[in-house]
Amino acid sequence: MGVLPDILIFDEVGSTNDVARDLAEKNAAAGTAVAARRQTAGRGRRGHAWASPRGNLYLSVLLRPRVAPSRLPGLAAACGLGALDGLAALGISNEPQLKWPNDVLARGRKLGGILVEAGRDGAGEAFAVCGLGINVESAPRGLGAVCLTELGAAPSFSTLAEALRSGIVARVDGWAASSGVEPLAGIRDDYLARLAWLGEPVVALSPEGEPLAAGRLETVDAWGRAVLETADGPAFFSAEQASLRPATPSKL
Repeated sequence: MGVLPDILIFDEVGSTNDVARDLAEKNAAAGTAVAARRQTAGRGRRGHAWASPRGNLYLSVLLRPRVAPSRLPGLAAACGLGALDGLAALGISNEPQLKWPNDVLARGRKLGGILVEAGRDGAGEAFAVCGLGINVESAPRGLGAVCLTELGAAPSFSTLAEALRSGIVARVDGWAASSGVEPLAGIRDDYLARLAWLGEPVVALSPEGEPLAAGRLETVDAWGRAVLETADGPAFFSAEQASLRPATPSKL
């Protein structure tokens, strides 16, 4: 991993991902990171607005994995595992899980979200930015979310940012160096070990929130697709096609 650049810390920005993208387009090095205490234009998957109040952590990490394009769908999973690695380095390891395809959960509730965006820099080289929002002091009301203070954890802003950045960079470097052509090559076993609701009844929802299928979450395959065992047989969903919710009543 080598020595990483200092994290650029802002009191407030529009979007840390946008700042990191601007740095990437100017050929900033892999591992460059931007952290903010508040965002005014944060976003999540599919362009959804991301509430970004003061008291939490908003972090974006520039990544330059040298992998075949066919493997890139696995990058978000590698980043998710890296986030858990960073939390574990701070002693927060008995609670967090990953929700397919891109959330961090604790106690079955949303602790944070991940947004990976790709681009090309001024030299035409590909890069990706991993944006991560973690609820530290507060969690959005009415959304079944949780924050680190509820878990009894109280890392400082800079300590948490450094641990998460280091975890993400190290995990992505290991993923990129692994052999195999599938997106989850080298990380699938770890991913499944930290996956929420595995073996439990879930509902697959379309981007518009419409139910697509209901069944037991059998696995996530090597290509990153959620596999549900339904009454009509296996159903496969990519992250672009669906998100998952537990079939039992929940606020998630």
